[in-house]
Amino acid sequence: MKQITVVLATNNRDKVKEIKPLLEDIGPGIEVFSLNDLEIDIEIEETEETLEGNAKLKTDAVFDLLSKRFDNLVTFADDTGLEVTALGGAPGVYSARYAPVPEGTSPTYEDNVNHLLTKMNGMEDRKACFRTVVALKGRIEKNSKPHTFESAVEGSVEGAITLEKTGGNGFGYDPVFWVNSARSTFAQMSIEEKNRISHRSRAVRKAVEELRRILTPKLSVF
Repeated sequence: MKQITVVLATNNRDKVKEIKPLLEDIGPGIEVFSLNDLEIDIEIEETEETLEGNAKLKTDAVFDLLSKRFDNLVTFADDTGLEVTALGGAPGVYSARYAPVPEGTSPTYEDNVNHLLTKMNGMEDRKACFRTVVALKGRIEKNSKPHTFESAVEGSVEGAITLEKTGGNGFGYDPVFWVNSARSTFAQMSIEEKNRISHRSRAVRKAVEELRRILTPKLSVF
């Protein structure tokens, strides 16, 4: 059986910490690496207008970078947006770079959360949705010929923006995103609790099922 390498197309250690445990049981002969594991430092500018577009940008860039290094390669990337009803769906695709900062710098998690709370000051409608799109791109050898594929799946969770930050776990907007089904913010949950219900985990699980569907028949012929 030939090894299949799955690479998470991100340098965000917080994302890797959440995603990697969800990928540990895809199937036999499969190893999962982050860019940090492979000592790859790459900045991929998110220039698309949709979450799916940005996720595919990342899978394409990392696949092109590593396609000669690994014979059987799958690149895996996500893009996540917080969509607030009262803000017309903002920050959406710009969630990671929502707060205004000096040119040449990037906003911190704290910057983005504080900017969101300021924008929503006095608003009664605080409904929001977290949405994640996971993109996959792969090339797997079958019968001595390469089989290529691309796919994208989505996961979401409904909630609301709190009036203040609550909880010390998670990252990004987690301290102000109240999860309706859990009656708490993401930042009040452990990673294990968050991974049972989050938008990202829902998308990742769909991606894992898609990978199993694609890869399992290929594994039997090696």
